[in-house]
Amino acid sequence: MKVLVAGLTPRDTGKTTLAASLVAQLIREGFTVAPSKPLGATDLWGSPRALAYTRSLHILATGDGYTLFKAAGERLPLEVVNPVGALLVPTPRSLYSSRTAYEMSLAQPHGRAALIRVTSCVSSSASVHMVNVDALSKTSKLVENEVQDIVAYLSPPPVQVDERVATGIFTGSASEAADSCILLEERSSDVVVIESNSDVAAPTPASAAPDLVVLVSPGEAYIVDGRRYRNAMEVLMLSGKPWVSKASELFDLTGSMSRVELPILEDPEEGYGPEVTEPIVDAIKSNAAAKSA
Repeated sequence: MKVLVAGLTPRDTGKTTLAASLVAQLIREGFTVAPSKPLGATDLWGSPRALAYTRSLHILATGDGYTLFKAAGERLPLEVVNPVGALLVPTPRSLYSSRTAYEMSLAQPHGRAALIRVTSCVSSSASVHMVNVDALSKTSKLVENEVQDIVAYLSPPPVQVDERVATGIFTGSASEAADSCILLEERSSDVVVIESNSDVAAPTPASAAPDLVVLVSPGEAYIVDGRRYRNAMEVLMLSGKPWVSKASELFDLTGSMSRVELPILEDPEEGYGPEVTEPIVDAIKSNAAAKSA
């Protein structure tokens, strides 16, 4: 069974906190659960702890991927939980001739993806690390040195690529590798909880066929029937790419089965308790019972 957690707004919805809390609650209730962040990117300026995660694991680790990996008790390797990951570096304003050019650079994450990892799970998990030399050339010397230090910890050692390759990964070329890891998780789990990125409807083709959907916005989450979501996606999807559609566009067509209020958490790492996750868990149980009937 696949549960998709997606955002109704582009940023700061709390998807990862809710997804991790849901994973933890399902495990407490006896389910075998696999979290998935098919494609994740962490901005190192805002989330520098990803550097420490990467050093300790010797594999590129994004912030969201690490959170989900820990929520599941490290049952599966981080690279299976987050098969496609990138670490973004800041681009100094001084490198751009105009404010418009600078703002455009901030809006295009593939241009700032200095380190990238793609993991395939076709037979066994196999990873490739990449250094985007174009992204490194657009950051400060201090940041570049920090990235080069991280490179020494990565296994396997990274290969050098340019922005064209990074752009391809962000626009879908790595989705087959990501989906191979989702399929691996499905074979070993009762429930796969998939976190989308930003506010896209679904990050990969395999994640575009959920049994249940949780759409998150600041302060609330909506539980949506997976079949209705899939049908709406088929209506709106362009060129067979679910990541082109926005979750909010689909929500206009699907409506919701129920709504859950989300409190402010002083420490998001503590996650939500059963009073928040239980309605979602109940919906998962009902869906599973209906499928087996």
